[in-house]
Amino acid sequence: QATSSLQLKRHLSDCPWARSAMLGRRELARLGACAATHGATGGHTRGRVAALTAPLCRRWAACSGLSEHVRQPSAAIAAASREQYAADGAVVLRGVISEAWLKHLRGAAEEALARPGPQAEQLAKPPGFYFSDLELAERLEPFRRFALDGPCGAIAGEVMGSSEVCFLYDQYFHQRYEAGDATNAVVKTPWHQDQPYWSVDGTDVCSVWVPLDPVPLESAVSFLAGSNRWGMFSPRHFATGKSYEGTGMPAVPSLDGHERLAWSTEPGDVIVFAGMTFHGQEDARRVQGQFRRLSVRYTGDDARFCRRSGEAADVIPSKYHPCDLQPGDPMRCARFPQVWQRPAA
Repeated sequence: QATSSLQLKRHLSDCPWARSAMLGRRELARLGACAATHGATGGHTRGRVAALTAPLCRRWAACSGLSEHVRQPSAAIAAASREQYAADGAVVLRGVISEAWLKHLRGAAEEALARPGPQAEQLAKPPGFYFSDLELAERLEPFRRFALDGPCGAIAGEVMGSSEVCFLYDQYFHQRYEAGDATNAVVKTPWHQDQPYWSVDGTDVCSVWVPLDPVPLESAVSFLAGSNRWGMFSPRHFATGKSYEGTGMPAVPSLDGHERLAWSTEPGDVIVFAGMTFHGQEDARRVQGQFRRLSVRYTGDDARFCRRSGEAADVIPSKYHPCDLQPGDPMRCARFPQVWQRPAA
């Protein structure tokens, strides 16, 4: 039976090579177009489709300049990593972001500084530099492409053990402190949980933290092991450490004596941590140099929309990029699109 171009495109969605490359739906559609462009459109039996798919994927990747995007997340994310995430609320994965994607993100980072959004903040006093911006994927195409078509959705799904993953939002951080900077110019991120800032309930909520520069252990953000099971505490202002007003949540308690987790990281590594895991930079012994990192946030199976109150009412989603969900609704919608689905066994 002859296989049409349409059938070949459909097969690409189940292609193990394409899944191992962590290609998104847009990329799969473009692979189908590549199939037609390169003449693999007919005259092939159904048994030949699988043999055709891998070369087509590789050819498309080479044509698109993305041949180094090929990774195998399932192999990299062992059961031990899933267990550590479930127990501790945070886990590091080594070498899961390709150099091609890192190059893409470094260019995106330059655009973020050149075109700050309405929620951009400068958190440090001169001569220090601590820039943060939110919801970049809603405004800047390079960030949207990475969030929707990059590897992090698959990584989040595998680590959380979810059957599907929706993109929540992204946040870019850029710290730069030179050796001569005054001590009071350095701002260290205070202990906090992420999820109290967001209008989402559930345990299947995580961040995938993507460093663009090496981060030594002495400058690393720390995570409190098991704090993903402690309940929810008030968000805090990064610049001052003060609690948000009107949230109805208790203030962050003393966190002394709890086990700390911290890792030195290189570009290509990621840290995946739960939305309820306490983390911060208050333990960092030395914050010097340049640290650029993108945090991409995703939701999984049990996540549901909710409404926060007080100062947390319109953080995510913000008034600039709202959604039409009602409390209790699953997260999947136009504002929070599905980016990954577990392949059928």
